[in-house]
Amino acid sequence: MKRLFLLLAATAAAGCTILEDRNICPSYLTVDMSGVDKGIKEWHMWLFNDSGELLHKDTIHRRDYSVPYVAGVPREEKVRCFMWGNIRGATSLNEDYSLGTFLLKEDGLPADSLYCCTDMIDTSGEESYLKVLPCKEFATVDIYMDGWIGVDYQVRMTIQCASSGFFVDRRMCGGTTETDLEISDIGNYYTRFSGRILRQYDTENLLLKLHVKELLANGEEGELLYDMSIPIGDYLEENGYNMYEGGMEDISMELDFSYNRFLIRAEDWSAEYKIVEEM
Repeated sequence: MKRLFLLLAATAAAGCTILEDRNICPSYLTVDMSGVDKGIKEWHMWLFNDSGELLHKDTIHRRDYSVPYVAGVPREEKVRCFMWGNIRGATSLNEDYSLGTFLLKEDGLPADSLYCCTDMIDTSGEESYLKVLPCKEFATVDIYMDGWIGVDYQVRMTIQCASSGFFVDRRMCGGTTETDLEISDIGNYYTRFSGRILRQYDTENLLLKLHVKELLANGEEGELLYDMSIPIGDYLEENGYNMYEGGMEDISMELDFSYNRFLIRAEDWSAEYKIVEEM
């Protein structure tokens, strides 16, 4: 791979002699993926000039992380680089070959484990460099229902979010979306539901919706026990959860109807609330 690149570089350089204007030759951009977790399966990369025109687009796959990615790109003093990792089945990529390109989460599905890297780079020289530093754009949400065993109740749990995706430059976009939480573990005295949500510009409309029916012995649904919305966005904001900058931290919640207790944990804090004001 390295020999092939050197051969290609030498061939390309042969077309740019010292007697010619070197500015028309490409800058060879090295993208350093050494700090990227191999759990991120691939990266989509867009390069734009200062006017918003697309200069370069490519996909870097996990198998190439250990070998520096090198590409010839136009020479510009200011190049805006946007990279998105782990665009999978829950994300619709609407490619417009411009800053209007956007990614939207499919309604109902847990969000993909999206990562983003943004940077401003200078490609005006013969060689240029970018080190990829991934930023986590999602949070895994685990919700424990204490004293409730999944096989005894019909539980539908969803998280409503105000936005459903991002433009390629990391601006948030899209309308209201819901994420269905699925059973991920059943213990002796609890059932755990899990899912993933994306970064949000508005926590006010971030709600946990809970719909619980009794499950009869014959498998049919019985009495409706709970149908409620819990303002988890307000609780996160009250306790200083950082939704807007840096990598998102995962969120854990605990519902205990026996004690009318709702516990929420994230980052380095935890807070307790009542599930309902009156039982």
